[in-house]
Amino acid sequence: MATAIDILAVGARSLTLEIRNGSSYRSAEPHVFWLDGVPWRRDWLNVVTLGGLSPGRLYRVDVYSGSEHQVLQLRTLDEPCLVDVREFGAMGDGTHDDTAALQAAIMACPVAGTVLLPAGTWLSGPLFLKSDMQLHLVRGACLLGHPDIDRWPLLPALLRSSQGDQVLGSWEGQPARCHASLVNALGAERLCIEGEGSIDGNARFDTWWSRPKTPFLGWRPRTLLLANCRDVQVIGIALRNSPSWTLHALRSRQLMLAGLRIDAPPDSPNTDGIDIESCEHVRIAGARISTGDDCIAIKSGKPGPQGTPPPSRGIRIGNCLLQRGHGAVVIGSETAGGIHDVLAEHCRFEGTDRGLRVKTRRGRGRAAVIDGVALRDVDMDQVGTAFVVNSFYHCDPDGRAPHVGDRRALPVDEGTPSVRNLSLSNVRCERTAHAGIYVLGLPEQPVENIRIRNFRLRFDPDATPACPDMAEGIEPVLGLGVFLANVRGLSIEGLDMQGEQGIPISKENVQ
Repeated sequence: MATAIDILAVGARSLTLEIRNGSSYRSAEPHVFWLDGVPWRRDWLNVVTLGGLSPGRLYRVDVYSGSEHQVLQLRTLDEPCLVDVREFGAMGDGTHDDTAALQAAIMACPVAGTVLLPAGTWLSGPLFLKSDMQLHLVRGACLLGHPDIDRWPLLPALLRSSQGDQVLGSWEGQPARCHASLVNALGAERLCIEGEGSIDGNARFDTWWSRPKTPFLGWRPRTLLLANCRDVQVIGIALRNSPSWTLHALRSRQLMLAGLRIDAPPDSPNTDGIDIESCEHVRIAGARISTGDDCIAIKSGKPGPQGTPPPSRGIRIGNCLLQRGHGAVVIGSETAGGIHDVLAEHCRFEGTDRGLRVKTRRGRGRAAVIDGVALRDVDMDQVGTAFVVNSFYHCDPDGRAPHVGDRRALPVDEGTPSVRNLSLSNVRCERTAHAGIYVLGLPEQPVENIRIRNFRLRFDPDATPACPDMAEGIEPVLGLGVFLANVRGLSIEGLDMQGEQGIPISKENVQ
């Protein structure tokens, strides 16, 4: 495959590139970068941020990847003002509460300016960013969430406006009062958060993680919230120990999330890596995520008194390393507004409970259409179930209603969701534990049009049984090849399985 280079983001002080050469997340040979004729960096990752640049300068970048050489010419953005938070009294010693000083620096930053966090530990409560600014965290800078929950103010569920209500907080797919996140962007445009530093929510089991299913004064905050935003870049930073979801994009569009490192303990509750909720045109590139819940989840809310939420549409995920979570790329289960046009490619999934996971259930609504989800050129290792579709997902209290788990065909009504046009191609799975493919559609609304091409499965002989997903009546399995129930329209080419137990392909009500 010929090497292609995409310029993902150009800032005042950095450049982010994605190299696409057929490898997943990391290349077998290093990429070598020269800057203005001088060797600059050597890296095996396929998404690379070149930092340490100067604002408003023209650069020549030579990229040597394998036997190929490409030249890029680009200019970094101008930076009319650099605002150092220390000039506003921030200490950065990890013990002094820097919230007021940091917020003052943000508010004082002029249009297109940069707020600089130098090396140090900047202890803070929630901060609020604004449009037309950059927040730059240098290597060694850590924005650390204050452990005192009382210092995290509340955001209302809705902000009433003559131009239309804005959702500021949500919980399990519906507007809800939440504690403000450590970093908040509310209605911001042309915003960039970047650098080699980290943002640490500082959640622990004696603070935010102590009550996973009951609110404090409000529901648990995120580490980074992008609500009702447009044209936002989050580049290169590390995000750790979130109180709940780590990066939550809510009703936003034109987002670039590149080169992020997201970590939380494996037993931390609901610490999803990236949650995209009712957003359009989002690109996630080069993320490394290892959390206590789903790595990347794409949602569109639950039906409620405010009406049908907006859809999620046009999501691109590439060259990511997704580890240890409940699911690597997850669609749903909150799908009331619909989820359309999702592509994940050139990724590695390692040690997750599921690879591609699609989940929905009765009651999500007629607009809850999952349409056009594709997975291609992906490598999985030690994943429990590689591909699962579950139309009877029973998590949350409303998922325990009798009609949700009823396996009989019920009347199609205003609450009936749909799943269609799913494709997997060039997927390679090593040491699969529980099932290769597990599809459970609704009998009254079968999953439509599944296409699988060049799917390689090798099962782990040392695995132990577990359930492929969460629904009433799903039993633990081990080495299950392919199970399909309630499917209309199916194409399988190039299915290569070894080590499965029992019948290789089981079908119920499959057309």
